Amino acid sequence: MFDTNAISPGTEFMVNLCNQLHFFLKYKLNTDPLYQNLRECIISDGHVPGEGEHKMLDYIRKERTKPTYDPNTRHCFYGADADLIMLSLLTHEPHFTIIREEHVVKKQQAGGVQRVELSMTNQFQLIHISLLREYFVLEYRELAGKLRMRWDIERIIDDFIFFCFFIGNDFLPNISALDIGEGSLDKLIDLYKLILRNMDDYITHQGVINWQRAEQLIWVLGEHEDEVYRDRLDSAKSERRQERIVSVTQDINPLVASASVRGNRDLQTFNFFKEKIYQKKVDKVAKLKAKGDGKKYKKFLITKMFKEDAEHKVKIPKEIKNALVEKFSALHNKATSNEESKV
Repeated sequence: MFDTNAISPGTEFMVNLCNQLHFFLKYKLNTDPLYQNLRECIISDGHVPGEGEHKMLDYIRKERTKPTYDPNTRHCFYGADADLIMLSLLTHEPHFTIIREEHVVKKQQAGGVQRVELSMTNQFQLIHISLLREYFVLEYRELAGKLRMRWDIERIIDDFIFFCFFIGNDFLPNISALDIGEGSLDKLIDLYKLILRNMDDYITHQGVINWQRAEQLIWVLGEHEDEVYRDRLDSAKSERRQERIVSVTQDINPLVASASVRGNRDLQTFNFFKEKIYQKKVDKVAKLKAKGDGKKYKKFLITKMFKEDAEHKVKIPKEIKNALVEKFSALHNKATSNEESKV
């Protein structure tokens, strides 16, 4: 089995790969007219420190400093890393495209564990950064004329890239209260638009963070944290409650669905068992109170279930539910057969 740790700078595999890349480029420059017509071909292999996307960004920045640079130059990145989108926005180049393979996410439930598989297809996706920049204008143009400073979409994009770091990337973990799967990016955008109206300038300028202004965003994020944790706690409690308690009404209701047509016999039978379940809860709560054996947690759960029954939500443990449904089904079938025999 191939060890993926071998694909790293300094390994024998990477040295051979770099040699093959240089050989391939020399071969194409000597034999392929398309390569011969290119102005320049650059290979930055594993011997040169740095990530590939950052090397490309450094090259673009150096090119922009030259007096002969054409501002309408078109750039194309190839890669599936989401950081490429941020890096492309950071260049403020008007013509930028990212090409990437289409990824399909498949979720499978196996043995109580949800498995997420990410697979590639033969399709490619094109991300036009120029179109994304237009969406930024649509999102933030409502602030034009309402700010203390001049409305500048380039500065807004820089601030957007800054607060996206709070969600995390390849090098930094996300803030615990922010999860992109929970819509935290939309929340960050709304909070930023809210505080921007009261600031005298943008948070970042030419790559430098003004921490006094950034503190305002961090402060409102702190207030948002409490709300997120409460929502997560309520959601977890709701899931545990649904797993722990099974509803008998859900299984019995189909049996009495036609009660209004066939008379009140079925409905009366249903109410009879419902009352028995209700009384059983009453007896159990009274028994726990009389014992006083310190089972406070169990007592709390049963009392809570009893209150739910009072709201006409009949919920019982699974074993009792199955037994009651079986008895009810037999009684229902007997009553039905009697009616048919009379006819």
